[in-house]
Parts: sequence; C-alpha cells; structure tokens
Amino acid sequence: MATNTAFEDEPSLRTIDFSDKPAVMQVSTVLRRIWLIDPDSIGLGNPQDESQSQSMAEVFPDVTRKLGNWIAQTPSNDRWYDDVWKAQTDHTLLDPPEGSKAEIDNSEAGEGPLFTPFRRQVYGVYDHVFWDVYHSLKEETEGEVGEFQPPNTTVMALTFSEDESTTDIHHFFRTDTFVYPVWIAPGTTLTFSVDGSEKTLTSEGHTWRFSLWFRAGKIVTITPQDESGQRRGRVVAVLVMGQCEERLLPRVALEDHTIGPLRRELPDAKPWAKDGGDEDDDKAPQTWPEADHLARAIFLQAGDAVDRCSFDEAIVRVEEVEDQPADSTALDDQADDTPLYSPLHGNNSIRILAIEPASAEEDELQTRLLVVALDDKPSYEAISYTWGDPADSTLLSCNHAKVKIPQNLENALKRMRHSNRVRHVWADSVCINQQDIPERGQQVSIMRSIYQCAERVLVWLGLDEHNQAGTAFAAVCDIVRAWRPEGDRLGFAGYASLLEPMGDDALAPIRAAVNPEAWAALRALFETNYFRRFWIIQELALGSSAVVLWGHHHISWGLIGICAAWMMSSGWNFNPGEPITAAYNAFLIYVLPLAKRSGISPFSKLDLSVVLGTTMGRFDSTDARDRIYALLGMPFSGNDPDAEPLLKPDYSQDLRTVYTQAAKRILEQDKHLRILSAVQHGAEIDPSYPSWAPKWHQPLPAEPLALRDEQGYYANGGELFCPSPSTFTSSPEESLTLTGLICGTITSTSAPLEKSNLHFQALPDSSPHRKALQSLFAALNSEQKQLRASWSATLEKFTLFGFRDPEFQATHFAADSRALAVAVTAQPGKYGMRESTEALRGERAQNDHLGEVFLMDGGEDGEGKEGLGPAAAREGDVVAVLFGGVVPFVLRPCEGPEGKRFWRLVGECFVPGLMQGEAVERAGLLAEGTFDRDEGGALRLTPTPQGEPDPRLTRKVGEHGVVAFEIR
Repeated sequence: MATNTAFEDEPSLRTIDFSDKPAVMQVSTVLRRIWLIDPDSIGLGNPQDESQSQSMAEVFPDVTRKLGNWIAQTPSNDRWYDDVWKAQTDHTLLDPPEGSKAEIDNSEAGEGPLFTPFRRQVYGVYDHVFWDVYHSLKEETEGEVGEFQPPNTTVMALTFSEDESTTDIHHFFRTDTFVYPVWIAPGTTLTFSVDGSEKTLTSEGHTWRFSLWFRAGKIVTITPQDESGQRRGRVVAVLVMGQCEERLLPRVALEDHTIGPLRRELPDAKPWAKDGGDEDDDKAPQTWPEADHLARAIFLQAGDAVDRCSFDEAIVRVEEVEDQPADSTALDDQADDTPLYSPLHGNNSIRILAIEPASAEEDELQTRLLVVALDDKPSYEAISYTWGDPADSTLLSCNHAKVKIPQNLENALKRMRHSNRVRHVWADSVCINQQDIPERGQQVSIMRSIYQCAERVLVWLGLDEHNQAGTAFAAVCDIVRAWRPEGDRLGFAGYASLLEPMGDDALAPIRAAVNPEAWAALRALFETNYFRRFWIIQELALGSSAVVLWGHHHISWGLIGICAAWMMSSGWNFNPGEPITAAYNAFLIYVLPLAKRSGISPFSKLDLSVVLGTTMGRFDSTDARDRIYALLGMPFSGNDPDAEPLLKPDYSQDLRTVYTQAAKRILEQDKHLRILSAVQHGAEIDPSYPSWAPKWHQPLPAEPLALRDEQGYYANGGELFCPSPSTFTSSPEESLTLTGLICGTITSTSAPLEKSNLHFQALPDSSPHRKALQSLFAALNSEQKQLRASWSATLEKFTLFGFRDPEFQATHFAADSRALAVAVTAQPGKYGMRESTEALRGERAQNDHLGEVFLMDGGEDGEGKEGLGPAAAREGDVVAVLFGGVVPFVLRPCEGPEGKRFWRLVGECFVPGLMQGEAVERAGLLAEGTFDRDEGGALRLTPTPQGEPDPRLTRKVGEHGVVAFEIR
C-alpha cells in the first residue's frame, strides 16, 4: 500500500471538537433535524421525483431557515436537544426515519429512502460542516494537513448484521477522512476502533459536538451496540464522510458486505485550486448559499461592487453609468392633465413621479404623477431620503399644480434628474396623498412591494455642503479593498477571521490611506441625518440594489455597508480614541437581511421584539407610530408580510393604542417575555400608559438584559408563557396576566446610577449599597461563571469596554480596583467585545438612568440578596420570576378602587442567585432527575420524553407558590 512517509507519525484517529463554534453547532443540528422531516409534509410531493428541483430550491432553504431560527430563539439549555425540538415542531417526521426494512432491502445501490432528492440535498450541505471542521483541524495541527477536497461527501449507512456471531463492520479509508453522524438509531451506540484508539458515539444528537478524523490507509472497525435487541438486519446509523488530503490510496476489497448496497459514493474528487492553482489558496464548498457565514454574506450581498471597489465610476455623471430603465412608454402615454391625486384602484396601485429632463441642475423641476399597478411591473426607482424639518419645505410643479414637498426631496430630484430623458421615481411624500389618512395606511401596508418592485433604491444623503463626499467614498473603497478576502469571493477563503480585530500590521495600509481628514469625512458620512431615519431600515433591507448619492458623488450601498461592518468589528482598533460609533446604524441596516442566513450564521434571526429594542433611541421618526408600521414589510417572528402582517397600519389610531396592540401581538406570537425587557420607565412609572407596553419611541435608559441572544440567563427555569384568552383584558385598564413566583421584597434602594455618579465613590463608604455594587460587579464579571450581562450603556457607546482576557477582566473588577463602571456585552473574546485598558469616566456615559442597586429580603429562605434594577424601583416592590421570562422582574403591588390587587411592571433586574432557575428549583417545579447544572451553576433541563405530558403546560396558580400577576 503506497503512502507518504511524511505523514507516518500522524495519529490514526482524531476528534475535532467544535462545541465552541456556534455556527457549526447550529448548522449540524439543523441538518440532522431536517433529515427527519417528511418531504411530503412540506409540499415536495413525491420525494423521489427529480423533476421537483425548482420546488426543492424554494422549499429547502425556507425550511432550513425556520429550523435555524428555532435554534436562535430557544434558550441555550434547550436548543441542542432534539426531543425539545420534536415536542414543539409543527413538521411531520418520518417514522421510521430510515425507512422500512423492505424498502431498504429492495433498493438499488445509492437509492431508496436514504437517498431521496431531499436527503441528497441535506447531505450536500455537510460540505460546509466539514469545511469548518477542516479549519479547526488545521489550527490544531498548525497547518500540517493536506488540502480539503470539496465536494466529495460520501454517505454511508450501517446495518446491524442478522448473524448474531457477526457484529463488527469494517471500512477502509483511501484518503484522510472526516466522519460525522446524520442519524443513529435510538438506544444504539457506535464504537470506532483503529490502531488501539477508539471513540464511541451515542444516539443523543446533542452530544455530537465533534467530528472524527481517520488517517488514510487504515481499516476502521465500527462496532454497533443495540440496547433493544431489535435492530438485527436493520439500518442502525447514517454517516457522512468528507475527504481531506490529496493522496488517494488503492481500493481494498473487504470480505464484509454489511455496507454493500447502502453506500452511496460520489466520484473521486480531483484536487482543484483557485487563482491559478496557488498551493496556499483555501478550497471551499460552493454548493449552498444558505450556509454562508456572516462575514462571507456581508461581502456577497454587495455583489460585483466588491470587485470594482470604486465610486463615481471614474468620476462620470451618474446618469451615464446607471442602467437604463426599462421601456416606459406605457407611463408616458398618460395624459398631462391628470388630477394631482387620482384615486388609486385596487390594493396594488401606486403613483410614480415622472421627472422631466433639464439641461441644468438649477432649472425648475417639472413633474407628473402617474397611477400604475405593480402587477404590470412598471419601471421606476424608489428614493430613500429624510424629510427633515417640516418647516423646511418647498412647492413642486406637478400635473400643472403645486404640491408641498420637503426641501431635501427637491434637492434630490434635481440631482437625479436626467438631461435627455424622463426619469420615473417613487418618493413617499409626493406619491402618497399625505392628507388622505386611509390612503396613507393602505400605501404603508404595501411598502414592501413598492421597494421590492423598484429597479433600485436611490439613497439621498443630502447636499455635500463641506465637500467631504469624495474623500469619504474614497476612504470607504480603501477600507473595503484592504479588508476583502483574497481570491474567489464565492469561496470561503479568509472569511473565518474577518470579524476578528485587526492587528497593527494589518491596519498599517489602511492608516496610510485613511488619514485624519478622511476619517473626519467618514464620520460626517455616518453622522448624516439619513442614518437615523427609521423608515430606511425597511427601505434598504427590501431593495434589490441601492446606490448612495451624496452631493455630486455616488457609491454602491454595499460598499458602505461593508465599511460599517468593518468599523463595528475588525476595524474597531483603527482609531480607538475616536471610534465612529454612528456607523452602528448603517451596520445594523446592512446585516438585517442577512439574518435569513441564520441556518449557519451566528447572527440571530429577525425577531421583531429584538429589532424594536435595538433601535430605541438610535433612529428618528416624525410619526412615532411608524416605529411599528415601518417594519411591517419585513419578515419577523409573527409577522409574515406576504400573508398576514402583525398589524394593519391605521393612522386614525393614537400612539398608545398602536403600541399596546403591537405589544399584545408580539407576546402572542413570540410566546416569551423578551419584549418586556424593553420596558424602562426612567425614574417614575407613567400611570396613564400600560406599564407592560414598551414606549418604543423613547431611548432606552439601559441596554436590556434579555434582548441579546447570548445573554445566557434562564431565570424561568424553562417554565413557559402560554397565552390564553384571559391573558389580555381591557377593563378597567389594558392588563396582561402572567404567572410566576415571588422571590422577595425590596427593602432599600440606592440613588440611581447616573452619568455623574457611575462609580463606587458615588456611594458612601458606610452604605450597604456600595458593598452590594461591588458584589454585583464581581458576579457580572466572574472569571469562573462568565455571566454575559449587558446592563449598562448601549452597544456602541460603552461606559467601559469589555475585556478579551477573562483573568484581566476579573482582576480589573476586584475589591481594590480603580474601575469606575462596567458594561459587559458578550462572551470575552467573542464578537461584540471590545478590548481596552482604561476605564471611561461616568460623565462619558451616554445614559442618564442606568439603574440602581437594591437590597431585598430573600423571601421564605430569609437570606438577603442584592440586585441591580430599574431606576424606578422602590422599597416595597417585589422581585418575581415570570414564566416565559429569562430574567427576573421588579413588580409593584397596587390596589384598585374596590380593593382588588393588581401590579405595575417596573422593569427587569439582575439578581445573583436567581438568574439560572434557582427560584423555580426551590419551588419544587424542577423534579429530581429532570435537570442538572454545570460547574458554573448554569441550568440544563432534561427534555420531556416524546409522547409524555409536559407538566409546564398545566401549572396551576396556588400550587408550588405559583402566583397570577395582573399587570396594568
């Protein structure tokens, strides 16, 4: 047998652990679950029909996204357990998943129920899992591995021999190969043995947090063990194998035939290379765009603009480089004397503004409004802009009449007007009759279609009054050019490390190109009023492509989005003394559409409660109701704009009604209480407003604990929020009834921690709150537990940057520390953390009321506890764990006119000793054997076996201390 002596010292078996890689964990979990789904139940009809490739292309990514979203929104203690998913999924699962014995026995090689077109699609995606595993192996071995060979995934089904004297299965590996399970029959274990090393896999999918690797030229013995004794002659496992290394060894004929007809092997891969075959170029799977990493998706979304990486296209006029719109004869045939606002017919009609050509930009605008049906596919571009000050308006000549429009829109129309042909655009302030309230609501309801049907979105930042646009756009191109990965953008080369902070060597060429003047121009770019307008979130997320115009310069929106992503990730260290924090808004808008890739990306799904909370205080809207309406065109949890949106826009309703209805619908759809973390009253509770409904138009005093996927809290111990008809009532007030446990009563509170006193010295030495604050800081920054709190300033304006070194971070917050404040926003060393060696003083903080320290009695156990709570908390308030809420809340007991008790929601809180289900455990709701805890105390539940009743669905008020809270 030929082999390479350079590799003779390699071990024959390795295990590559990826438990610390959430992207790989997520996609491998999605794949093993989608493999179980009955294709017929998701609209694919006959799963053997190869002609359904088009349906497959549509259905498969959609199902995968939904499975990925389920993982993203499920608490970390539950998300990896297949039994939890099976108990909650609406999908029909195959039973048995491997098919009947007769189907298997009668199948040709590589055919049958294990190799339907649907399942082949699943197997192909494992190329991406093996790509990540390959890089982990490469890091572990310091590069001493051969080249990855995609796509050469092999699928192998193992059968348990009917001969009781034969148990072992043997397999010869011709190349170095990764092996990973897709399915192992319940109660079965597989033990892999080679050269004295062995590794066992069980049927519990949540334990598959590593891949096996076998050296080429080895015969591996696989020994299945079946607890039930019922698997003889049946398939016991399905494995996928990924090829690694270029050395192909001769085939070896084995006597064992148990693999036989169930093995499907693709043709041997031929080593390939990109860019002229450079040996050092990475190779990557190209098969499935939904498996893109976030960094890769950031670049792919910008399209060919990344390759050109230029602005103004050699500094020529925009109309000479933009694509010509489609034939617009049908539009131009409409009569000139059409009334200014002709009635819109049907629910899919809009008005388009025709801009007459002019030779000089200063010429007066002449325009016409034309009524068109979106079903007719009219050719137009949609303008995204800011209205500005309502007093700053002008009159536009349109249909031989005058209509008032924002001055900023007039500037945009003059800049965009062609010199020799009509240009058709859509702009909301003129194309919608703003005086017709029903029409406004109806047109807002189809805003999604308006932007999706537009040929492109024209983003107007405004006039370039200080001549900074050219400098800023040149700097954008310099940054993208330096940050983009080398080689084929469709590959994975270099993407894995793109979000890591750049070192000085990597930053040197950017610093040479982006001088202080350019940095100032970039700051001016991202600080334009445009990036604070709320409507642009939807407009840019829905548009098929977008061009940004600032004065007389223009650039691809994709390049600006990539630049913003760089500033918020690897480029944070470029100018740490003067970071451009305003780029966060552009970054958020750019990555929101990428959430649909959450099947592998660590970026979370589009969850409306999270997006609403994240945007509070960051974006402006002239009409506060648009905080809800401006997002209805985007697909969120509970909001399907193509079917039934969360709400129907209705501008005849007041703000309180719109927000209360939105909060109700979100709670009903999400079936969790994360939205309540956006309730932050400041120093006092507003009695005229439901205390449980967020005021989304107001800035958040503190970054919410529960609105971040990585927060890691589990105060409810898995107890569920199950909305019912009695959950919401409207008399005598809008109320929300929740169940939960009372944990204690607040006995004293400190003064609110504000800009001026956000440090230990603000609290007197003798104050119990100073000691409590010190204790809280220690808990928030425990080196052992690594709790991931984010209770203080908002993401981009840190009170104190987080630390990448856990030990240094813990030391920094020791008793004798000079630290003035803390803002921990994610796991140390992970994306979202910022490295810093100095504390920022309290007056540098953005927020007025970050919260206050409180002390409370410990309830029945009599032990006092300290906590960090909302600024409105008072002595006598109650700390409670609400079922469905991952953090505790402060509630205020109140008494109605007739002596009936009700509650006000004061806000979320952080209380060491309550954040991991301790209160639920003390109440006896966690039965012995149904949970365990890791070394740091984090709770992990044992899923209720499928088919058995879940006691969480039948909790009764009065039992185990469960209380019903009517919150008004």
